[in-house]
Amino acid sequence: KMEIETTETTVRSTPSRHEKSLGLLTMKFVSLLQEAKDGVLDLKAADSLAVKQKRRIYDITNVLEGVGLIEKKNKNIIQWRFVVL
Repeated sequence: KMEIETTETTVRSTPSRHEKSLGLLTMKFVSLLQEAKDGVLDLKAADSLAVKQKRRIYDITNVLEGVGLIEKKNKNIIQWRFVVL
């Protein structure tokens, strides 16, 4: 058998496993929260981060709320409670 190496770059049409990771999505979500005016974010806007990953957005918000970093104002509105000193 002969092995042939290629130098072609594969272009992915779907996100890689790393790009879909919960850790990376959480970092993007927290950045979005920190940039939001008065720390208030509409989850409908955050959904642009993870089209088809809405369940993960809610997982993230539930954990952040559980540890006291965010507060849910209503169903789709959350507020960042963490203050950088």
